[in-house]
Amino acid sequence: MTTTGKKRRTQAERSAETREKILQATIDILFERGHARLTTALVDERAGVSSGARVHHFPSKIDLVVAATEQTYARAKDIGRQRAETARSSANPLREYASDCASVYFDWPFVAALEVVVTARTDDELMARLAPVLDDFHREMKTTWTRSLVEAGYDAAVADAELTLTLNLIRGMAVNRIWQRDDATYVAILDRWCVERAGHIRHRA
Repeated sequence: MTTTGKKRRTQAERSAETREKILQATIDILFERGHARLTTALVDERAGVSSGARVHHFPSKIDLVVAATEQTYARAKDIGRQRAETARSSANPLREYASDCASVYFDWPFVAALEVVVTARTDDELMARLAPVLDDFHREMKTTWTRSLVEAGYDAAVADAELTLTLNLIRGMAVNRIWQRDDATYVAILDRWCVERAGHIRHRA
C-alpha cells in the first residue's frame, strides 16, 4: 500500500519560508507605516510568526530593515541583469535602461528602502550596514549596463555618463512622485530624454 499526499518539507525549506515571510512583512510595513513606526512586534504579527522564530533569523529591528533592503535590491539586480542582456540589440538601449530604473524607483519597494536610507542619514550604525548593500547594487548595475551599452555601440565613457545622467533624472522623479503621482508625464519626459540623448550621441559620432 502506498501513501499519497504532499511531500513533507525539510527543516531548511520551512526555515527559508519563514525568513521570506518575515522579510516581506518588513517591506510591507516600511511602505505602509514608515521606519519610525515599524516594530518587531508588528512584523511578527504581519508575518504570522512567533517572536522566537523571528529572533532566530533577525534578532533586532536593524537586522530586519537591512536584510529587507538587501532583498529588495537583490531582486532588482536580477531583473536588471536580464533587461541589460536584451537591451544590447535594442534600437535605443538607453531607453531600456530608463525603463529598468523606473521599475525600481517608481515602484513601492523604493519607498520602503527610502525610509531606511533617510533614517540611516543620522544613524551611524544603520548607515555602516546599509551603505555596502547600496554600493554593491549600484556598482553591479553600473557595470552591467555599461557593458550592455558598449556592446550596443556606445563609447565606454559616453555610456558611463549617459547612465549617470539618466539615473539621477529618474531618482529625482521618484522622490517627486511620493507626493505628485503623474506617471504619464514622467514617462513622456523619459521618452523625450532618451530620444534626444540618442540623437546627441549619433551627432557626436
